[in-house]
Amino acid sequence: MTAIEMHFDDVVVTAQLNDSTTARAFAEQLPCEIKLCGCDIDFCGSIPFALPYQEKQVGRGWRNGDVNYNPGGGWFAVLYADEENSMRYGDQVNLGHIEGDLSVLKELQGSYNVRIEAKQDVSNEEYEQL
Repeated sequence: MTAIEMHFDDVVVTAQLNDSTTARAFAEQLPCEIKLCGCDIDFCGSIPFALPYQEKQVGRGWRNGDVNYNPGGGWFAVLYADEENSMRYGDQVNLGHIEGDLSVLKELQGSYNVRIEAKQDVSNEEYEQL
């Protein structure tokens, strides 16, 4: 599994990608930049590349905090609300889940050119120097 950082300007959101073929293919495209537009439940935008997936991965709905790919529309979504009503949305392939508090996403508004990159691990030696 791969940890990622999504940079909404100065706000950094960390997520853990799962071990699916789709998530691994996404990780291979990093770093990348995706323009995401916010609404009351998510930040969503057109992904600049296609990802492989298996039909059995495609489902309905999400859990708040999910990072999903919509293969039919080519969308990347960071979902932070409306889990209780999400089953009405199909064509969802889960890539992973946000670590930590979702309220930071609820406070953001508008559109962002989000830079997504693999999170750099800090070695024990580097950590001790901090």
